[in-house]
Amino acid sequence: MALVIAIFTLMLISVVATALVLMAGTETAMKGNYKSAMHAFYDAKAGLEEGRGRLFARNPNSIASCVLPGGEAIMQVTQVCYILNPSLNPSPGEVVDPTDPTSLYADNEYQTEWNTAIPSGANYNKVISNSPIASANIAGPLYKWVRITPRTNFSANLGADNTALFFDGTNSNSAGIGAQVLTITSLAVTPYGSRRMLQYTVTASSLAAAMPSFPSALTLDGNGVTFKGPSGNSSFSINGNDMDAPSGTQSGVGAIGFTNSSDSSNISAAAVPASNYVSPSGITAISSVSVPTLLQTPSSLDALVQSITQSADKVINGPVTQSGSINIMPSGMSATNPMIVVVNGDLTINGWHNTGYGVLLVTGTLTYDPDASWDGIVLVIGKGQFVSTQNGTGQINGVLLIAQTRDPLSGNLLSALGPASFKQTGGGNGIHYSSKWVAAAQSLAPYQVLSFREIAQTTP
Repeated sequence: MALVIAIFTLMLISVVATALVLMAGTETAMKGNYKSAMHAFYDAKAGLEEGRGRLFARNPNSIASCVLPGGEAIMQVTQVCYILNPSLNPSPGEVVDPTDPTSLYADNEYQTEWNTAIPSGANYNKVISNSPIASANIAGPLYKWVRITPRTNFSANLGADNTALFFDGTNSNSAGIGAQVLTITSLAVTPYGSRRMLQYTVTASSLAAAMPSFPSALTLDGNGVTFKGPSGNSSFSINGNDMDAPSGTQSGVGAIGFTNSSDSSNISAAAVPASNYVSPSGITAISSVSVPTLLQTPSSLDALVQSITQSADKVINGPVTQSGSINIMPSGMSATNPMIVVVNGDLTINGWHNTGYGVLLVTGTLTYDPDASWDGIVLVIGKGQFVSTQNGTGQINGVLLIAQTRDPLSGNLLSALGPASFKQTGGGNGIHYSSKWVAAAQSLAPYQVLSFREIAQTTP
């Protein structure tokens, strides 16, 4: 009996031990699977961040030329850009072709979003760019590819048409108001076979959301705004014709826009002679205009100022003077390297006969010497006063917006926009609208994430 009990006990212990071994093996396998899956998740996330980072024009590995190959204002719906990241192990040369439907790394999600295979032909521009990691021979995230496409009503499952979507700082729309919305999709596959696909929708920051919406070369934003240009000066003009439009074609915006229609008579009476204020055919040169939400209230404009300041290359506390002997502008600023310059307070430009490039934001009074030029965006938001009494041969190529959001004496934020003021009585060549420089200024804004999702994958 004792022997039988002992044998039975040993059998029971063996069963328990075997169960424990099996449980440990199962837990190890589950842990391995979870680790591999999370590895793939974070690899795909790294791909999304690389794609978002390389949309920034000033990234040394920027793919802005892929997204906007001809310098267009928006990414075309037939455009798609890929970043490839082939594995370096066991040896370089792994083929990653998301356009090959037979490939392990085929981009089947494109078919789901666009209801068509990745197209080819004259209307399709596919640019492939390898990740810097693949050429640096260093370990990095194991995502396989990142795809960048425009976001449209159809791809977002919002409608049947492929109209591009935009973001005005609050909501998305298909009316072209704000900055364009893009989709970034990333696929990661680990050596153990785990697959994860993630997706961002992104748009440029609030700085860019406001810029493409400027309806005129000079926009006076607010109530009771005032305008005075030099009379009898044939060289001065405010021209809304796009100076970058192809030869023989007309496009652009109005010359002077104001947001309160009751200011129409005062501005029209001061804008003389009328021949100095020009716009494309079919667009009224001097008219009431609408602006996006970001430009409608003191609080939203103040938030825009803060956003631009956070992205600025140089922030200067005023009052300050820019002259031939005193240079406050960033030393690296050039036509090929535009920058964001913010002056908190008054800025006086006097005797500076050079050109600035990018975004100039002045929160106080901008006293302008028209011998100076600026290519890009000039924003006078705060006191909202632009003054120029000298003569010169410089001009602003891009757009100028003036808005009074703060009390000129106390500096307190107003409850409603005040009387912005433009006064240029001396001369100069004025303001000429340039889509090229508006786009260059927009590219200075980093991209922000609007939404994030994971797309279910079937492991082959």
